[in-house]
Amino acid sequence: MATLFVENLTVVDFSYLHAKRGMVGESWIVDLELSGDLDAQGMVFDFGHIKKALKHAVDERVDHRLLLPGESDLLGLHRRDDGHISLEWRYLAGEIRMVAPADSILELSGTAITKAGVTLYLMDLIRNSVPDNVTEVRVVLREQDTGTAPFYHYSHGLKKHDGNCQRIAHGHRSGIEIFENGRRSRYWEKLWADRWEDIYIGTRSDLEGTYYVEDVPHHRFRYDAEQGHFELVIPEDHCYLVDTDSTVENLAEHIAEELAREAPGKRFRVRAFEGVGKGAIAEAGEDNPGRAKAGWLQGSSVL
Repeated sequence: MATLFVENLTVVDFSYLHAKRGMVGESWIVDLELSGDLDAQGMVFDFGHIKKALKHAVDERVDHRLLLPGESDLLGLHRRDDGHISLEWRYLAGEIRMVAPADSILELSGTAITKAGVTLYLMDLIRNSVPDNVTEVRVVLREQDTGTAPFYHYSHGLKKHDGNCQRIAHGHRSGIEIFENGRRSRYWEKLWADRWEDIYIGTRSDLEGTYYVEDVPHHRFRYDAEQGHFELVIPEDHCYLVDTDSTVENLAEHIAEELAREAPGKRFRVRAFEGVGKGAIAEAGEDNPGRAKAGWLQGSSVL
């Protein structure tokens, strides 16, 4: 028996529901091992087929979805005749309600979404996609190793996107790099990581209104996209509103502009990640940070 491995088969970007944290955006790297007898080509499984078949299967079933623990007492789920699902999730900070096409949601067994549960699901999924000579499947899910650098979890939806990003509740675990006057600043990185910890980033134009659910203010977002109708009700204090669509390009620019506003006279460069290994760069602030506004450097007399 032989074993082959594929590191970084794919990255799944998704959100899930948590009993204390609410809606959590996540990004997990998928590593894969396949063991079995060699086929007529002297292979366990052709790497080209792994990329085409297995990566596609994982991305199609998990990526850009909202994962639900189907056996949790906190979950109420109703499958509608129009192909949509409506759900309720009662947690410590309030209530999450959502209406979305069924394809944007993945219900898993168990009372909580865990790496172990998702791993078992993916192993079963992959077993059904490999040839008979493959006898063992091993899946490892891991976060990107960012060391001590700050990161945040965010969820969002992009109604104008022509792919699965239009789903109203998918997310990412994202790092951020902020440079103040050319030097990296862990202070500002930590501030934004705390500010966007377990946050839902919503576009103001998608905000239908704010309502009270048991005396707790909740935002209600609603839009129609190519895949169907989307609605989301989520506690106001778990939301962050922006004036643009929440693409990573717009988010990087938003952070840079906010930094320039909060710390006038300085120049900022922001590298905002969207999950693992991708993101956007934006700059804002004064072109000549630290330069005196007046005085001898500017030619005015000090005598």
